[in-house]
Amino acid sequence: MKKLDFKPAKSKDEFRKNYKLHDLAEYHGKNLFYQWGIEFTEFGKDRRNEKVWEKGKDKPDIVAEHAEIKFLVDWKGKTKEDFWVNKRAVESYENWSKKLNFPIIICFFIFNKNKTLTDRRFALLDKHNYQNVETKAWDKNEVVKFEDNLPKFTKANLVKYLNEL
Repeated sequence: MKKLDFKPAKSKDEFRKNYKLHDLAEYHGKNLFYQWGIEFTEFGKDRRNEKVWEKGKDKPDIVAEHAEIKFLVDWKGKTKEDFWVNKRAVESYENWSKKLNFPIIICFFIFNKNKTLTDRRFALLDKHNYQNVETKAWDKNEVVKFEDNLPKFTKANLVKYLNEL
């Protein structure tokens, strides 16, 4: 068997640790959807335990529907209000949006050091501006940054933006 000669940018433990905030964001997001009466089903497969993960196959977490409008949602857990997202993921989400003709919503849940939720915002990919960030993220991935004045993730704001499509 051929030995691969490279050092990954992040270890298996660092990679999986990064999912703890995602799992908290997903928990809070799904709980809100239940409360708001928004139906959803899983869309993207959780691949954190796979040995080899091919880049570029990112999928949003769920497909949701409200008032006959279907949309894709990806949960992002953050410790700062820096609305950065992996560039490769955003490009993949845009491809899914075109393929299915569904809008894509990225939900940001901000947690303090004690993992207490402090804020929640969202970006609609076709509506909210983002730009490439010159520096790479801690894991060596290229990232994009959404504008800072993203709307609060509330049912009223979500419905408002969906109805404007």
